[in-house]
Amino acid sequence: MRERFGDWHEPIPALLAATPPEAVLRTDLLHLDTPLPTYVQGRVALLGDAAHAMTPHLGQGAGQAIEDAVVLGAVCANGTADLAGALASYDRQRRPRSQAVARAALRTARYGQQLRNPVAVALRDTTIRLTPSKAALRGMARYADWQPPG
Repeated sequence: MRERFGDWHEPIPALLAATPPEAVLRTDLLHLDTPLPTYVQGRVALLGDAAHAMTPHLGQGAGQAIEDAVVLGAVCANGTADLAGALASYDRQRRPRSQAVARAALRTARYGQQLRNPVAVALRDTTIRLTPSKAALRGMARYADWQPPG
């Protein structure tokens, strides 16, 4: 932490200096490198991180899990008489969207926290500052705009 953020503005260096190393918790960010070919195997359906673990750079992980649960509930609403058909419908409805969001989160990470080149960082920061708020919000809307099944 000190190596990475020690040259930031105050009070960041002071806070880092006052923090004992053993008090720092590290949690790696994990995602599925290779998207699953299906979220369904027999009578089992995966949802949330089990189906599409993603980096947190769009803030959509929990939202995608909720969407999964809503769709799974909707396709199973009429019971289990055609469970195979219901689960196939769930897979068709959820896999394209959730995997697209996961890919977008990974792309955002590459241009966000993972960017190291000072020129690239300055270019990114300038681009963000110059992007009108409405345009930025429109760009994010595709990830937040979802309608549950009717």
